[in-house]
Amino acid sequence: MPAPRDTSVIVRAARLYYEQGRSQTEVASELGLSRSNVSRILTQARDRGIVEITIHDPDGPPRRDEALEAALRAAFSLREAHVVSAPRTSAMESVAREGAGVISARATQVASIGVSWGQTMQSVVAELETQHLRPTPRVLPLVGGHSSLDQFDSGESVVRVLASRLGARPETLYAPAVLESATTVSSLRAESSIGSVLEAAARVELAVVGIGSMGVHSSPHVLSLMALSDAERAAFEAQHPAGDVCGRFIDAHGIPLGAPTDQRVLAVTFSELLRIPEVLGIAAGVERAPGVLGVLRSGVIDTLVVDTDLARELLART
Repeated sequence: MPAPRDTSVIVRAARLYYEQGRSQTEVASELGLSRSNVSRILTQARDRGIVEITIHDPDGPPRRDEALEAALRAAFSLREAHVVSAPRTSAMESVAREGAGVISARATQVASIGVSWGQTMQSVVAELETQHLRPTPRVLPLVGGHSSLDQFDSGESVVRVLASRLGARPETLYAPAVLESATTVSSLRAESSIGSVLEAAARVELAVVGIGSMGVHSSPHVLSLMALSDAERAAFEAQHPAGDVCGRFIDAHGIPLGAPTDQRVLAVTFSELLRIPEVLGIAAGVERAPGVLGVLRSGVIDTLVVDTDLARELLART
């Protein structure tokens, strides 16, 4: 075995080869060594941990940041935190892939899964690989439907695609999630075909939800569907909404908002979400930070999947 080289020589050779892109022949000429000696020096650089080689596979699993995960768990009393990034992919893509992986792992352990709506849920479910589980979990909607928030371009709903990927049969909720009348919401809940699905959804073992932030992505659309009057809009804004989950808004301190918006949503209630054994919250993008922070402060999220930039922004705001 060749004698160990002086550390300064190894570092200099490694910098020339790996940082400056010199060939081994050029490094040998620069240092007055033979090419074979340079090759052995570079091997020593790797063996001694002076040089670490990382391969970033764009099609591989997202990379996780354990330090940010630990910080989020401590800051928000989370059971689990998944903070991810992937080379040459967007924040949403890396988060969706990680979220799909969490669902796949949980699907073999639970008897029932509930899912919300929106772009994030569509992205996550699209990344889910087909499984043939036996027995299959019940798959239920946590909210009613709406074509622009709940459906893929194919016309299939999030809950149907999720069930299909798990080899399960979906249980559907044939009613809109957001309505213009609180009276209509109350009447629909009284219908057995609707009320029974919502009651079952409130008892799932795993709820998978997207997290919205006031004024971005789907949140403005949810509000527009409620057709609030000027007075109702003023009452809503006076409660200082920050974010939303399952169509229900919360403020920056994590307190659920009341009328008028809470009465216009056909979905599991906030208190029901709090009683579900595990709520998996998924979000991507720093623009969602105000809403995600509010939802985290509510205590409703048990497991969180976010991208690295969003994680840093959340911690910076605590």
